[in-house]
Amino acid sequence: MRDYNHYSAEEFNLLRTRLVNREIDLAAEDGCDTIIGIYLLDGFLQPKADLKNFILHMHAVKDHALSKGIENIYIVSGQGETIEGLPFPYFFFDYNVRMIYNSYRHTALPQFNPNNDKFLFLTGMPDRPNRIGLMSKFYDAKMLDRAEWTFFPPWTDADSNWCREHLSNYTDTEYKKFLKDCKRSYDGRYETAAPFYGSYTSGNTDVVWHDVVETDWVKAPAHINSSVYENTLFSIVSEGPNYWDDDNAFATEKSWRVFLHKHPFIFAGHPDQFKYLKDLGYRTFEEYLPIPHYHAIDDENKRLDAVVENTRYLLEHREHDDAIRMDTEHNYDVFFNHVAAQDKLLERFKNEFGVPEEEIEYYFEGIGYTQLIRRLPND
Repeated sequence: MRDYNHYSAEEFNLLRTRLVNREIDLAAEDGCDTIIGIYLLDGFLQPKADLKNFILHMHAVKDHALSKGIENIYIVSGQGETIEGLPFPYFFFDYNVRMIYNSYRHTALPQFNPNNDKFLFLTGMPDRPNRIGLMSKFYDAKMLDRAEWTFFPPWTDADSNWCREHLSNYTDTEYKKFLKDCKRSYDGRYETAAPFYGSYTSGNTDVVWHDVVETDWVKAPAHINSSVYENTLFSIVSEGPNYWDDDNAFATEKSWRVFLHKHPFIFAGHPDQFKYLKDLGYRTFEEYLPIPHYHAIDDENKRLDAVVENTRYLLEHREHDDAIRMDTEHNYDVFFNHVAAQDKLLERFKNEFGVPEEEIEYYFEGIGYTQLIRRLPND
């Protein structure tokens, strides 16, 4: 990933190749014959927007490694399970799954509690229909007295313009009141990154984007106190879509966190993301809802209307609590099967490829992104 305020795409491609080649040279000097390259933060999702150049870059990496006597190269993708045309083998290691597991591995987690009477809606960046748009639907339906939520008004000019246009049904006075009434954060960590993401999109070069590594949010972006799950009945999962193309066969921490916390959910994301979770074996609770096909409605506005109606229903109808509890237990078990498969892959890295334990710990056992963001040299 590049800092758009400081590098053009052309500059970054040259810089990236030079930095990777430098790492290969150091590995060759150390006597290595195998390299495992990690592509964790966005994995294979982002390169698909510029696949041709990415594949050319990967071939250049391979050629340079061969010239240094390194014949075995593997890539680990942290998101996006497949990609076409790579010149060497790759492994899939969902980094969001690992961050959730690492964030809560020493925490006593709650059980599904049918005595709760509120739903949980953790939003995130607001400029999406399933974030600010869905929040406005709950707000207009006067359902927030039955909710716990987070909501962050837009930070940048571009986000502000998008959000205001999306809620053009509000007058200016109504819109300002909506933002004021709905603004809510649990721990303040997410806002620590606001100045950096603002400069990232606005072209303000006074703030160096990679300094985001020092913020509380980037140090632990997947973690939120488990009490928010312990004190609510079910979640609204507002997954983010793929920003670069139409490959939405992935999930983020928003999904993995509900599985780990044994929380039922109503899914407010792309239909392909819902299908992806079902294909992985997770139970998705639609059979308990009055609009069970809601997740497959093509029109996003109508799909979110169905989310609101299903939410209203699930708050009031409790006849399925026992079955729902069993489904949450099932999802918890499937999540830990995923973690166990990751553990086996890490053991393979250590035993077959000789990756040192300290490097496994550094790159794969953290709770954030800090180890993945480097301050580049000035050359």
